[in-house]
Amino acid sequence: MRLIARKPCCFEGRKYFIGEEVPLEAVANPKAQEKMGVISLFEENGPECRERVSPDSLKIFVPIKRKDKEMELPLKCEDLRAAVSIMQMSVKDATEAIEKITEESILIFLNACDSRKGIKEETEARAAELTGSGQEESAGDQ
Repeated sequence: MRLIARKPCCFEGRKYFIGEEVPLEAVANPKAQEKMGVISLFEENGPECRERVSPDSLKIFVPIKRKDKEMELPLKCEDLRAAVSIMQMSVKDATEAIEKITEESILIFLNACDSRKGIKEETEARAAELTGSGQEESAGDQ
């Protein structure tokens, strides 16, 4: 049996990052850790091996600060790649890309991490479109 970290974790004083193999002897209760989503268990030659440790099935928990609170934003690897790609675009190109986003987690990440005014405005507008709250808020403001 092999153990793979699904979240950054620490066992026996050693830190493990997403996708790293954790020694079986380092984890006291692997089944409990799997239920909490910290690690994945799989047999060496099991058919689900590839599927369970695929980077696209893993989530990265990014700390996002909001006012006096901090939240853990779960992002799939593909969502993180999309967000980082958008952050490297010009505001005009990024705005066009944001209009096509359907994952709210990408919008939250961009809004929190990209300080450009145009990006913040566009992510907020797109989030309002996705949740349908943009029309309600506008009506309430008048």
